[in-house]
Amino acid sequence: MGMLTKRVVIAAVACLIGTAAYSDDAAFDAWLKTAELGAHQPKEENWEEIVKKAKAEGEVTVYSSSSTVNALAEDFMKLYPEIKVNAYDLGSEKTIEKVVREQQAGIFAVDVVNTAGTAQMFYDLLPNHRIVNYVPRYLEAKIPTELREPLLTQVIEATVLMYNADTYKDAPPVTNVWQLTEPAWNKRFAMKSPLGSLTSLALLTSIVEHADDFAKSYEKYAGKPLVLSDGIENAGYEFLHRLLKNDLVIYDSGSKLATASGLKGQAKPPVTFSSMHYINKNGSDDYANAILYDIDPAGVFAYSTYVAIAGQSTHPNAAKLFIAFQMGSKDLTPDTKLEKPYRDGESLKKLQGMAAYFKVGTFSPRTDVPLPKGGENWPKVRKIFGSAEYQRDHVAEVNDFWVVETSN
Repeated sequence: MGMLTKRVVIAAVACLIGTAAYSDDAAFDAWLKTAELGAHQPKEENWEEIVKKAKAEGEVTVYSSSSTVNALAEDFMKLYPEIKVNAYDLGSEKTIEKVVREQQAGIFAVDVVNTAGTAQMFYDLLPNHRIVNYVPRYLEAKIPTELREPLLTQVIEATVLMYNADTYKDAPPVTNVWQLTEPAWNKRFAMKSPLGSLTSLALLTSIVEHADDFAKSYEKYAGKPLVLSDGIENAGYEFLHRLLKNDLVIYDSGSKLATASGLKGQAKPPVTFSSMHYINKNGSDDYANAILYDIDPAGVFAYSTYVAIAGQSTHPNAAKLFIAFQMGSKDLTPDTKLEKPYRDGESLKKLQGMAAYFKVGTFSPRTDVPLPKGGENWPKVRKIFGSAEYQRDHVAEVNDFWVVETSN
């Protein structure tokens, strides 16, 4: 791949970080005041009035990185039939790009933006007034500061190391990530391509950020310090380099990864980097996936999916109501008893927008809600989180590294 083409790819994946600032600050400030957002958000919100105004607005448009937005739209309209939800499942990269492109053209079609992509959301959309953080006042004390500032986390998700528990009934096949770089795992480790997926690219960047953890893990595994290959900067890059040299298999979809690792009856199934929520396919598709919770340095790479109100939204009250709905009702407590189907009846009234996510792999940032069945150990699981600052400063470098490594 030529240098010019490579830089175009990086620019596309970086999703317009550093684009020109919002063109009309006066209009934006006037909108904030009218919409009662930002500095104009009341200390005590009148939810009867917000709901009344939302119903008068009559619709809300949501751009999302997840197909679950369609279920959210259905559930919202069950509780608020007066408000039409226009839901668009765009993927993480296209969600951000569509918001930027439309607003640059003076089009303010979207009301709610729902996606991962920490660096882009924090350092492009938010400071350039493409989005506004909104946290319902009654939830502020129930969500840790780091999960509501500078943007509200809708759910915490994770990419995890997954293996086949049908083939490996007695014990997991690996206990240290560096085992996956050995010949025994040649063509038997798989992940989704990071080109076109902000989530996968963020995973790789998080690995590089936590290079010290990977270096310590190698020394535990090999009994000696890690020696970096020529031109390799740190242990995170070295791990990725060795995975690729060991014929890492690239898939174009997460569901195919879940099938690859989880299909029963395999003699040598692969280990995969998969979205944690695919563990739920064990029930729906009779797979045998399990998560490598105890692998060194970690088998869970967690990240936030954010929700915000779009700048100059034309339905700001419906947007507020939709965000509040996504976060679950005021009536939830850690001891709330919920019965399936979660998306109907009393369970839906309590969980609201959490109902579609109430399963292992997607966890609420709220500290006052129950955990889904099978997710009780989530608070204790060893996790690696990537920081927004590191993502901002290094995501293009990691993408560059990947392009060069996979083009050789």
